[in-house]
Amino acid sequence: PTPIVRVLRQVLKDKRNQIQERKLLILLATDGAPTDDFGQPKIDELRQFLLRERVPTDRIPVTIIACTDDDESILYLNNWDKAIPNLDVVDDYRNEKKEILACQGKSFPFSYGDYVVKTLMGGIDSWFDLLDEKKVSTDEYRRSEPRITTNNNF
Repeated sequence: PTPIVRVLRQVLKDKRNQIQERKLLILLATDGAPTDDFGQPKIDELRQFLLRERVPTDRIPVTIIACTDDDESILYLNNWDKAIPNLDVVDDYRNEKKEILACQGKSFPFSYGDYVVKTLMGGIDSWFDLLDEKKVSTDEYRRSEPRITTNNNF
């Protein structure tokens, strides 16, 4: 069993007071198959949690690190990535780099260090999230909202 939702609910309960003061970044490494305590699939329960129980959503960014080759899991996770705010889904480094270079061009610099930054920042900052979804520019990065500073409560 992989009772992700039960664990996430407990984390939010335990961290509720801290979330009022600062953001809570959740990094979730998963095989893409959330279940209940009895091993029954609970995919929609996780989707509903991500949509409705992370309140306020912008204070609880989530990055899902997909540890699976299952095409169905990757499909719904990538669909969630596009539809759910403050959620990024990343693959392993090689596949993530392949997706990013397909969008940004073969000359786009993307090192393992960049992968780590994208994993940490994708749920927080849409510029990083969009690297594997559409062409972005460094001008867009500079014009958009301020990045991590000492004043943004992280």
